[in-house]
Amino acid sequence: MSTAVAVAVRAAPQLAATSGELRRAMLHACADVLVLAGDEIVATALAETGLTEARLRGELDRTANQFRQYGDHAAEPWRRVSAGAAAGGADVVTVPVPVGPVAVFAASNFPLAFGVSGGDTASALAAGCPVVVKAHPAQPHTGELLGRLLARTLPEGAFSLVAGGPEVSLELVRAPGIRAVGFTGSLQGGRALMDAAAGRPDPIPVYAEMGSLNPVLVLPGAAGAATVAALAAAVTGSAGQLCTKPGLVLTESAAFADALAAAVAALPVHRMLTPAMADAHARWRSDTSAAHRVVAGEGEPAPFAVVVDAAELAGELLEEHFGPSVVIGVGEPGKVLERLEGSLTASVFAADADRDTARVLLPALLARAGRVVWNGVPTGVAVCDAMHHGGPWPATSASWSTSVGTEAIERFRRPVALQGLPAELIP
Repeated sequence: MSTAVAVAVRAAPQLAATSGELRRAMLHACADVLVLAGDEIVATALAETGLTEARLRGELDRTANQFRQYGDHAAEPWRRVSAGAAAGGADVVTVPVPVGPVAVFAASNFPLAFGVSGGDTASALAAGCPVVVKAHPAQPHTGELLGRLLARTLPEGAFSLVAGGPEVSLELVRAPGIRAVGFTGSLQGGRALMDAAAGRPDPIPVYAEMGSLNPVLVLPGAAGAATVAALAAAVTGSAGQLCTKPGLVLTESAAFADALAAAVAALPVHRMLTPAMADAHARWRSDTSAAHRVVAGEGEPAPFAVVVDAAELAGELLEEHFGPSVVIGVGEPGKVLERLEGSLTASVFAADADRDTARVLLPALLARAGRVVWNGVPTGVAVCDAMHHGGPWPATSASWSTSVGTEAIERFRRPVALQGLPAELIP
């Protein structure tokens, strides 16, 4: 691990000095090599994850497009100029400067788009920063393959891959050469990395995405069959192992709650990513069945819904649970929203007649979510300039930052104001 960091530190000045056009070519080359090796990548990930081939093919396309989009963005000039604004009539020109080597922690639930080849890696490289990626132990072969492809495509020192357990993770964050951290995973894991980063003699930022309930409000005019079908598919898709899975649905209609619970239980799901995740899902079902009404399907993992009165929503019922499950609260949603913590998303299903109600509830959603979705499910995050994939604590450690979209690059570069410099010296 120390060798990988040392190599990244040596490579950092040269990578920072590369032009935007060269970074664009570099990231486009990464996209091309991933596409060319697509069959091998998908087959390897399929064996290790249990995700479907269609899902992995789509994720591979997103991963390649992400590299291209971030590369294109890196090639665009970025500067802010205030002519003659400083003392003596000097110009002030602000330019972006890469922060230096970035530690990236691959996620298991998106082994391509948030894994070794994921958005944190692509955005750090686009910013001009070398990356040291910690592979996820659940997918060692997928991580090794992706790491090998990227390492042979990128300049020496721009990319390194390390493996190991929690101690290696903490050691990587504490390494003096690392200047920032990108992480997608559990609240426990993210908090441990944040504490390690804060305990350094020189604290560094940790951009951690750690978990999200993603509440959904179904207002009376939208409580129909189409909404049932959309939500049931979002809850069970990818075996419910998405950070944007709807974990809580609020409705005033008991009939809608029953229909949604039955639809969730009826849908087939594939195996979960790891035995530990499957065990946690089974325990969650057992615990809730002892105290609440649970509507469950067949198989392992069994999809299920917990149906409760909205007044009972508290504790674990308002926490994220990985797997094909959802909590459905029946009752007036306003008071429930006041008890919710931060989430990546919040969704509203409504008809035109519900807009006055939605207008009243919207401020509470804006205060608690990084993305608000109207008449749509939160799963499926568009990689675009305007996307914000973040949210208030505990969804992320930095609610103003995003891990998806071109703004993700800004996490790994900082603005420097140059006052009065001759034009030929400005980068």
